[in-house]
Amino acid sequence: MMDGDDDSKSSPALCHHRFPVRLAAAMAGSRVQVNKVHKTRFASKASRHVHKTSLKDKSKIAKSERNVSKGARAARIQRNKTIREQKRAALLKEKRASSGSNSSPRVIVLFGLSACVNLNSLAEDLLALLSTDGIGAMFPTVASFEYKLRTTVLKAPHGDLLSCMEMAKVADLIAFVASASSSCEEGSSNYYIDAFGSQCLSVFRALGLPSTVVLIRDLPNELKRRHDLKKTCTSSLASEFPEDCKFYPADTKDELHKFMWLFKEQRLTVPHWRNQRPYIMAQKVDLVADVCNSEKCTLLFTGYLRGRSLSVNQLVHVSGAGDFQLYKIEILKDPCPLNVRKEGDFMDSDQVHDVQVISSLVPDPLKQEPLLVENVPDPLAGEQTWPTEAEMAEADRNQEKKLKKRTLPRGTSEYQAAWIVDNSDIDYSDSDDEADDDMLLDETDSGFPGQGGNEKLGH
Repeated sequence: MMDGDDDSKSSPALCHHRFPVRLAAAMAGSRVQVNKVHKTRFASKASRHVHKTSLKDKSKIAKSERNVSKGARAARIQRNKTIREQKRAALLKEKRASSGSNSSPRVIVLFGLSACVNLNSLAEDLLALLSTDGIGAMFPTVASFEYKLRTTVLKAPHGDLLSCMEMAKVADLIAFVASASSSCEEGSSNYYIDAFGSQCLSVFRALGLPSTVVLIRDLPNELKRRHDLKKTCTSSLASEFPEDCKFYPADTKDELHKFMWLFKEQRLTVPHWRNQRPYIMAQKVDLVADVCNSEKCTLLFTGYLRGRSLSVNQLVHVSGAGDFQLYKIEILKDPCPLNVRKEGDFMDSDQVHDVQVISSLVPDPLKQEPLLVENVPDPLAGEQTWPTEAEMAEADRNQEKKLKKRTLPRGTSEYQAAWIVDNSDIDYSDSDDEADDDMLLDETDSGFPGQGGNEKLGH
């Protein structure tokens, strides 16, 4: 019995050493601390304060009202989701329209901040990078199969303010080019910008700047000196451009390759006034003389239509010439297609100048806008017209009548004089004298008591 008791007493100890984890959990029982779950994280304000509501008020809360609140929340979530999807679709549509195969080429305008910047070498490097076969280097518009992008590269002439303004008006991206090894004159406000560059910057800000970048050229080959000079140039030019303007080195082919990839993916912003009407950047201009009338001619513009749609019946404005009617619109085959290898439209350099007309649009004489600068007055419509000579003479006579000297009684104000008609004007100078005489007669005839008694006493 003693041995059995010893065995029975020792058995739990053996089990305890053999299964320590399970027994510890089982033996703990209700003595284990269990914390309350924090449930107010996803609870509403009404549910957190429901314990403060009396039973009478709780009964007043109907089930329909709770369902209405749940339905409003679901409708709000659905509406926000619809708005997000619409914005995403609009952004995708805008991206396809700006960089797709059917979109017009993106226009890059190279503008030198000083006269010592060499834009010709930069334009040649960009065109050589975009055109793999070398054809695009001859023309400003290039279709790149590697970047899947069509680009027009223009060089702003330094010193010609009007040409720089015209290029800035149609630019999708203005690339300001600065030379790290240049030093401008002492009168300029910036070390890398000369006087003409500062003038153009102020004009561009007044017109409205599109997307802008700054390309830094002529950096040294030494890595540390190159980094320090780029940092100095960036800090010096940062105050002259918008906050979102990026600075890129543009000396090597790899640096230009990085810039073009970022340019392809960039969402370009243009001034608001540019999207309000259609416009064409002329890539080719021809002049055809009129056989019947030597003083007239026909101007032919060739280019990509940008902005909004253009009607053949509306007037067009030519910069520096005025408003004109359209003779016709010819839809041409794309001279610079993006998918030429796929569509089989590849053109040799001799065929680039050939023009293939797909269709033509002729204006409707009944719907075409007339070339009327001034409005033709209609006498039956009661419109305000320029006065005739008879009306001007009558106005002069009326003015003379108003300036005629009028004799008015003393103390008459301007307001009282305005009520007196010319026909009823009286010579108040004579009437005043007569009034004075009448007053004297009245005084002599009137029998005052004192005067009568004195006369009797005198007699």
